[in-house]
Parts: sequence; C-alpha cells; structure tokens
Amino acid sequence: MTTVTFYHSIICPRCKMASRSLSRLLADFPEIRVEKVEYLTHLSAARANGVRMIPALVSGDRRLGGFYLTRARIRRFLESL
Repeated sequence: MTTVTFYHSIICPRCKMASRSLSRLLADFPEIRVEKVEYLTHLSAARANGVRMIPALVSGDRRLGGFYLTRARIRRFLESL
C-alpha cells in the first residue's frame, strides 16, 4: 500500500477543492492510502518534507504542489506512484 500525505488547511478554499478531487479519484486507486495533515499546525513537518505551499501531496520523494491542483494533475501524480 502506498501512502500519500495531503497537506492542507481547513481555511484554504483551494485545499477543499483539491480534497474533493482527491477523494473522488481514490476509487480508481485502491492501493493508495491518504493521510491528511493540517499545514498550519504541523508547519515544521511540512517544511521538513519540502512543502512550501498548500495544497500539496507528498509520497516518498515525490511532491505535487501549487496554487491550484486540478483533478488531472492529481490523477497524473497518483498514476506515477
């Protein structure tokens, strides 16, 4: 099983959109488990993992971040794992 860490914030509207897209896509990827981490309360852990902006997905040494994570970008990231 592959674990993906989803860095987000409850006050971030872009994170909510990314979370919805990620949830819908997970049905196509049963071998992937998502761990959600609140960015603002776990800032040092996020920085240690190279996360500088949210929303962001991290799995091992692979990262996907950006101002806006589209469903297509998230899908490509999950397919690459």
